[in-house]
Amino acid sequence: MSYFVRKTKQLYGARCAEPPGGFGIKLMITPKQIMDGMADKNRMLTQKNDEYIDLSEKRAQAERAYSVAVSKETLRQKADGQSITIIDKVVKGSVADLKYDLDVAEGVLKACLNSIKALTIAIDTYRSLLAWQKAEMLRTE
Repeated sequence: MSYFVRKTKQLYGARCAEPPGGFGIKLMITPKQIMDGMADKNRMLTQKNDEYIDLSEKRAQAERAYSVAVSKETLRQKADGQSITIIDKVVKGSVADLKYDLDVAEGVLKACLNSIKALTIAIDTYRSLLAWQKAEMLRTE
């Protein structure tokens, strides 16, 4: 018996229902707990959406800084008479820190988006649990 099941039995007694295809797993979660969990995930989703907006702006700023630095460095290398065939390699080495910042910004943005997707799935799961409990309640009446 899992910790969650034991704790729920302690709090709510033996009231529990087995979902269809539950493989013997007992769900003992009240509609209030579901609604509270859904409200919490919705709050977290709102925060993540705000964070995503900020991270998108930071990524755009990092990309702008990188592009400007590449352009400036390319022009400077051409003006210095650097061989055309190796300018790209020299420029990449010169602006490597800005490229790193851009890559990190993209990674953080993707991680935030994955977090948003996970929160959306969690909210959908809570909705499904609530619908299932409603159906169970109507079935037992």
